[in-house]
Amino acid sequence: MALYPLLFKPIVKEKVWGSETWSLSGYGDDQSEVANGFLEGNLLSEVLEVYMDELVGQKVYDRYGLRFPLLFKLIDAQDDLSVQVHPSDRMVAQEGETGKTEMWYVTKASKEASIILGFSRTTSAEEVAQRLQENAIMDVMQIVSVEQGDVAYIPAGTVHALRHGTQVAEIQETSDLTYRLYDYNRPGLDGQLRPLHIEQSLKVLDYNASKQPLTNYPRNNDERCTLVEDEHFHTSLLNLSKAQTFDYAQLDSFVVYMVVEGDAVLHTDIDNDTLADGEEQVTLEDIRVHTGDTVLIPAAANPVTVMPQNKVKLLEVFVP
Repeated sequence: MALYPLLFKPIVKEKVWGSETWSLSGYGDDQSEVANGFLEGNLLSEVLEVYMDELVGQKVYDRYGLRFPLLFKLIDAQDDLSVQVHPSDRMVAQEGETGKTEMWYVTKASKEASIILGFSRTTSAEEVAQRLQENAIMDVMQIVSVEQGDVAYIPAGTVHALRHGTQVAEIQETSDLTYRLYDYNRPGLDGQLRPLHIEQSLKVLDYNASKQPLTNYPRNNDERCTLVEDEHFHTSLLNLSKAQTFDYAQLDSFVVYMVVEGDAVLHTDIDNDTLADGEEQVTLEDIRVHTGDTVLIPAAANPVTVMPQNKVKLLEVFVP
């Protein structure tokens, strides 16, 4: 049967600092479950195993196989997250792990919201280790004020942390490998201090000063605005006030929409004339999406028409 845009049930995780929703995940046991159409109830891993390159694209399947390469989250930071860093793919390849490069799109922010992103000046492993002993590491953190619509690109090796009053959509490599550098001497949900990973952090940190922490991009209506171009993911903002049709046939990749503001209806035609003998005819209903929804457009899907209900903002993500 022909593939179609897939909605998923959210996976909600409570944290000591707030809550985290994995809106599309193929990581380990945290597999997203399809919430619409004839594939409803199937896990992402099951759909990928059956449809392979039809779901993710030939080049993506050749590169990643049955591992879905990206992880999508919605994070509500009611308190400060730990100061942390992620290793690169190269640094953990011998361990059979995947590194983590990621990005944030700020969906909501209080008046005083800020994030930690990089060092305020060039430092060293020796200085960072000393400051951790003296509980003075925050003196060399770059603290950046943020507001709704801001974008932070976080390559592996960049020290970072969300702070209270900030909500973000996060796009990252499929990995849960995080080295916690500093956690404010704060107990976890079990009442115990959470473990730190200082030795691992010191090996992977980028100690250079971060020169331009936030991404500048045009915020125009009804245009595709590029936010991040990385080897792992390409992300654009679609800020739409009128219906537009998008044909992704040349990408050779799946596309993911994260709805960060507003509502829309997604329409995709199913060409039943191309079905093989014995395949069931398909009637596809339009899909209504709302703020917080995440939609997977399979690589083999037909063009998608996005019809805003007044207006809608979507993050459009694919593997380049």
